[in-house]
Amino acid sequence: MTVSDEAYYLREATGTNAVAEAARAVAEALARFDIPHLIAGGLAVQEHGYPRVTTDVDIIVPDVLEAREYVTADLSGHLTQVPTFQDRLKDKRSGVIIDLLPADRVLKVGCKVPFPTPKIASDSLQFITLEELISLKLDSWVNSPVRRLRDKGDVVELIIRRKLPRDMAIQAAVRNLYLETWDALKAEK
Repeated sequence: MTVSDEAYYLREATGTNAVAEAARAVAEALARFDIPHLIAGGLAVQEHGYPRVTTDVDIIVPDVLEAREYVTADLSGHLTQVPTFQDRLKDKRSGVIIDLLPADRVLKVGCKVPFPTPKIASDSLQFITLEELISLKLDSWVNSPVRRLRDKGDVVELIIRRKLPRDMAIQAAVRNLYLETWDALKAEK
């Protein structure tokens, strides 16, 4: 069974396939307007080997305002903008929240790892790389260590489940956090 198969079976077994369906609908809408995307967050964690539950979709796009405009127009019967969050959409059918994230930027002051730039406009889900995912998760965790504890847990689980190497190509800004985590896991064996 592949990592992607495990992610699929998790979504089927837990009834969270609505999250993946919402992501696919947005990816298809973006592709119709030739807008590239990358999936981050919990769906990317699942896809890269840690089958855990997620309830929202994080999609990186080159231009959030443009993407929001086209996607909400294209899927107007299915998506609505969340009033208090400019870059957050809600699937009316399932209640799934979709966050549009800005490529080449950090989301929060203090973060040092920018979201990667999507290159491919495709109606199939395009995921960030494992290295990008771990770098973003560690950066998010270190800047909100109490609120973003799940991000650190995701990294730990990915290291364990994927048997990741110590010398993985993690962003320089968070490489020491990765090494400390990797070494601590090795010491606990």
